Amino acid sequence: MNNKDIAMREAWYVPYHASALVGERVMVLAPHPDDEVFGCGGALAQLVAQGSEIQVIIATQGPQAALRLCESKKAARLLGYPAPVNWAFIDRGLEEAREALTQQLLDALLDFQPDLLLAPSCWEMHPDHRAACDAALQAGTRFVEQSDTLLKIALYEIGVPLSANQLVDISSVSALKAEAMQCFESQLAEQRYAEQIAGLNQYRSYTLGLGVTAAEAFHIVPADAVSATMALPSVQDQALLRCEKALQQSELEYTHRIDSLQNEKAVLQKMLKDCQHARQEAEGTLQAIYATRSWRWLSRLKYLLGRG
Repeated sequence: MNNKDIAMREAWYVPYHASALVGERVMVLAPHPDDEVFGCGGALAQLVAQGSEIQVIIATQGPQAALRLCESKKAARLLGYPAPVNWAFIDRGLEEAREALTQQLLDALLDFQPDLLLAPSCWEMHPDHRAACDAALQAGTRFVEQSDTLLKIALYEIGVPLSANQLVDISSVSALKAEAMQCFESQLAEQRYAEQIAGLNQYRSYTLGLGVTAAEAFHIVPADAVSATMALPSVQDQALLRCEKALQQSELEYTHRIDSLQNEKAVLQKMLKDCQHARQEAEGTLQAIYATRSWRWLSRLKYLLGRG
């Protein structure tokens, strides 16, 4: 990282390069039917194309439960993954059922053995979304402890922009995601969710250049013993962490440059010393020549001949 990168402070706050989500076995926790498509439908379409095995879990059932599940199944067929599993927690009741949700999710993780878990972020305003995030972090940590398996958790955004540390370019599948969002007719009759999510995805391309027209944002955390108890970093916290990393990299490069210059200095000093020694030897040889009798006679002869 050079000084130009360090001076680009915007990159401390949000990624300036897109990268795809990767996972062979992917589990998605959605509090309600439609969250899985609104939050990460583009990334899911890409994971399907990569050959990932995907299991979507919808945690709650509320009004129009059967209809909304049918809408999620229709969207799943469009995006290419199997029909979602629908648990029976009460809509807007996940906070009270948080421990039961965590345990049921842990059982599902142990059964499915994913290497990537997607869940809503803790920055969401909906209480079910925040409870689902907490359950994902808690269950993910327990899963790693019990199975000794690596698991990455990708938190997605719906109602509130999150503090992103990974952006996924979904330009190539944005039309497919738009079509999948239209499956949720019951919800679109109440609010312009599809337009709003499309706007959010367009906004997320802000730092990715003209070639990217839509992106989904994620906050990636490792499912280790720390992630379940730590406070996730804010945008400002992430900026500070990236600044510190940039400065550390700059100091490392500066140290390497200083070492390189010191090595060059040592080589040059040795070359100078060798040259000085060679000069001294040459001067001594010359003085020895001047001191010989033959040199003195040759000098006089050259003088008499007019060549001196």
